[in-house]
Amino acid sequence: MNEMNTARAPQALPKPTLIDLLLEKKQLVIALILIIAVTAGGVFFWMQKTKADEEKASLALSKVVPWIETGDSARATKELKVIINSYGGTPSGNVAKLYLGTIYYTMNRPGEALAMYNAFSSGNKDLQASALAGAASCNVQKKAYAAAAEGFEKASATAENEALKAMYLNKAAESDIAAGKPDKAVKLFDQIIKNWPGTSSAAVAQRSLWRLAGQGVQVVTP
Repeated sequence: MNEMNTARAPQALPKPTLIDLLLEKKQLVIALILIIAVTAGGVFFWMQKTKADEEKASLALSKVVPWIETGDSARATKELKVIINSYGGTPSGNVAKLYLGTIYYTMNRPGEALAMYNAFSSGNKDLQASALAGAASCNVQKKAYAAAAEGFEKASATAENEALKAMYLNKAAESDIAAGKPDKAVKLFDQIIKNWPGTSSAAVAQRSLWRLAGQGVQVVTP
């Protein structure tokens, strides 16, 4: 004999009434209002704090710049670290990284300089390019010439200023030579001469091509 299936069919849930729907809607609205209120309040507080922090960072940075100009590296380094640690997320705190990276670079401390240049970020393309070029220069100090060449090329592509684009590309070509890639350097020098004729960078590139030709490197370009 077959066993009888004693499982009951699930009962349908009662349809929600209009009052139920309104109550559910009200709870949702209240939750959203609370979230918006908390978020908006948090954003407002953050904006106010950021503004206050930027004012403090800007004032502190303005005091450091004269020390940098007069070569008081020890004093400038100490204060720049304070600014970065306290206000690193502000525009002035961000610029402090660029200053500190440059000081480390001039002190022949490429590892520390590289960290600062890599930490810098800006929507200003020429400033961002300067950080990329700074990092590339650190790689030159470290004799990592292939990485330096790549960095200078990226700086050239990032920069908006035409003079900077040409200058960084020249540095990329020189780094390629140091990395044992004269053929690639020839192409970059030729690109500079064609894209920025009559500039000082083009003149430098032309002299570099003559130098390479004197060393037996094929400089005839397409």
